[in-house]
Amino acid sequence: MDWIDDLLDDRCDLYQISIIEGLMQTSSVADEYKDIDFENVSILKAEEIIEHLYVNDNPRDPKEQYKRMFRYGN
Repeated sequence: MDWIDDLLDDRCDLYQISIIEGLMQTSSVADEYKDIDFENVSILKAEEIIEHLYVNDNPRDPKEQYKRMFRYGN
């Protein structure tokens, strides 16, 4: 029964953890999540965190900064 418990587990996946960690390097709201315990984060909560970090992301590449500036009208 261990494999079914792992399959039905509600914890966030490894790809979500890697996305969160990557966005935390460039996001302006990363301090809100610096002490996050990924063992207790659900899949849905991880998606909310990813969305919040992505919206407040500040890309390092000047080309991406330029695109974002005109996309959002800043």
